[in-house]
Amino acid sequence: MKMHIERRADNQFYIYDFLAMLRIYYKTFVYLFLGLLLVALLGFKYSVPFIGKGRLLVNDSHNSSLQAFSTSYFGMTKSVVDGKKGNTQIGKQIEVLSTREFYRRLLEKIEIRGHSPTISIEEQEGFNYIKSQYLDQFLKDQESRQKLILKIDSWFQSKMESDYEIRLTFSTPNKSLSLFLVNSALELSSEFLRDREMAEMQQVENFISAQRLEVDKNIKKLTLEVAEFQTSQDNLITMTSREKMGEYLSDLMGRILETRLKIAENNKDIEFLKSGSDSDSIQMTRSSLYGSGGRIEFLNLENKRLSGRLDQLQMSVAKLGNHLKVLPVAVQILEDKKKKSELEYAKYKELSETLDKIEAQKLSIRDRFEVLEKARADNTLPQIDLSTLVFLAVVITFVVGLGVVYFRSVWNIQVNQTAEVSNFKVVDSSANSEVESVFS
Repeated sequence: MKMHIERRADNQFYIYDFLAMLRIYYKTFVYLFLGLLLVALLGFKYSVPFIGKGRLLVNDSHNSSLQAFSTSYFGMTKSVVDGKKGNTQIGKQIEVLSTREFYRRLLEKIEIRGHSPTISIEEQEGFNYIKSQYLDQFLKDQESRQKLILKIDSWFQSKMESDYEIRLTFSTPNKSLSLFLVNSALELSSEFLRDREMAEMQQVENFISAQRLEVDKNIKKLTLEVAEFQTSQDNLITMTSREKMGEYLSDLMGRILETRLKIAENNKDIEFLKSGSDSDSIQMTRSSLYGSGGRIEFLNLENKRLSGRLDQLQMSVAKLGNHLKVLPVAVQILEDKKKKSELEYAKYKELSETLDKIEAQKLSIRDRFEVLEKARADNTLPQIDLSTLVFLAVVITFVVGLGVVYFRSVWNIQVNQTAEVSNFKVVDSSANSEVESVFS
């Protein structure tokens, strides 16, 4: 008893004591490990999701010569292509892949691709799984379809892998299902994003085509107006330059002056002939066709002709003067019509060039999205593998088991030692200095 008390009073816990307790409580460790292992296996089978991953390549002017050419030809600057910070093109495309329209198209893609003979056996198993578990019961009405979309949304995730890549992942309770959904989403993503950008480009093309058609109508209208204005009887004079019109007016004035001088000369000749000899007067009275009488008659007739010519020349001068008054207005109208026509031609040319650039941009859109890596059976893995779960079971077993051993053994020993030490009564004696132990 004394040695036992001395050993407990020693308050030491050696390694062989620990090993001895392990031998005593080894069944506790075994049962605890088996229980945790069972929980890990059940969790691995029913709770641990399988992750399917795929990568979508987004080509742009930095990693594709075709995209660089189309971007340069289309005239898009780097700021337009890349967007502002925090709102890049890939960021926008990732947001598009989270829309309800994408999930609706994904359901259609699942149905079409599931019946395709080109998919693998593993993917066919995934389609059969989602068809039996979800499609048959969730596609009956709109509300059920919405529930299935929310379910797919909880499985699906898209994020930026790099500056040129988008990673698509599906986390589902079935390996074949994850494999099938990832590859279906990859194929749909490239088609969906391409169709979306193509639709935007088609809207631009339709707008520019409508503008070009309107400009073409304006050109035809202005051309007809200019032709009618130039061929108008009142505006024919406007086709001549101001200098030529001045020369023509000077010529008319000169001819008027010449006509007036000629008339004056004839009048003088007539007066001279009338004041001639009497014999000439007698001859003139006899016949106005011969001699001075005939000459006077001829001069009178010529003066009448010259007077008519003078009237015509004066009317031409007056008419030309009126045209000269309206000439600046007419010329300005004609110049305005020509300038409008030139502007419409320039606009038509620019719109035609833009349509050509849009065709080049469409070519680049067809090659912009590319499936870089599909999911495979060997890289579709559980979120936590079985070996990790077993290791965690071992670690938890040791931690919990040692805690149990401590509380059942070491803690009890310390409590007993404390209780026994409290039962010691030490009596000081100067005679023999004995220690008596009194037990209660």
